[in-house]
Amino acid sequence: MNYYNFIPGILNLLLALFILLWLMHYAPFYAPSYLFWTGVVITVIATISLFHPLALLFIPNHITAIYVLCCAITMSVISLLVPPKQYHTKTNLAIDTLLPVYSFNEYHEVIINASIDEVKHALQTTGVRDIPVILLLMKIRGISEYDKDMSDLVTNNQTMESSFKSPDFNFIVANPFELLTLMIMKASAKTPPPAINTLQEFKAFSEPGYVKIAVNFLFKNLNNGQTLVSTETRNFPLSPADSRIFGRYWRIIYPGSAIIRRLWLNTIARKAEQKSNLKKHSVHNSSRQKIN
Repeated sequence: MNYYNFIPGILNLLLALFILLWLMHYAPFYAPSYLFWTGVVITVIATISLFHPLALLFIPNHITAIYVLCCAITMSVISLLVPPKQYHTKTNLAIDTLLPVYSFNEYHEVIINASIDEVKHALQTTGVRDIPVILLLMKIRGISEYDKDMSDLVTNNQTMESSFKSPDFNFIVANPFELLTLMIMKASAKTPPPAINTLQEFKAFSEPGYVKIAVNFLFKNLNNGQTLVSTETRNFPLSPADSRIFGRYWRIIYPGSAIIRRLWLNTIARKAEQKSNLKKHSVHNSSRQKIN
């Protein structure tokens, strides 16, 4: 057996592993979504191999390609059909009082070398249009238009509590360290989601056909000039049918959604740190002038 024939395939597997690890930095591992997209990629490779076997990827003939294709399609289908679990939380966060039970969530955090006020200012002044990659991903998902303010997406479902406005979203100020935005999304319902005007209405809403969505930004002072910023998205379908529909949707769009949030956080971090550095530089120059 000529082991050198396996080198290209092994190199391809190592490359795939590297890409997977890189992707997990932006989109933390979520098994159903990763299995779905792994199945999609293998389906494409196996389909090509039906016409031209890709021996470099361990598909030496058409028969093997058929087996691989069937396994890949099965993997993707099963990943979409696995029933979602429900999760319960018990903390003092405002998002927990609104959605203590949820079926799907997404969490990201970053440490920023800036104060909470500087981070909030960066969030308040950072829009989708400032990050072309995010705008492209949102357009692919069909939730952004160049001539439309993204805040329109949540206007009808935004509470009348004290608000914190960014270029794209209106956040509720739950407390000095937590911001929230709330949405009702249509799932199996035939009509658009109703307007939600208060936190109490959001908590009480339970009409089947929709998905309740809560997103928060949490700020924690690390006492060394740094701020820990985290953001979590929770989704709670309001009936078993809604859970199945939204589950398929969520597992398909999850990697793109996670990348959007990670790039958003990275941009906020960069802007906040730039502002903090300029402020420190200005104070330093002012001190030097007084000494001179």
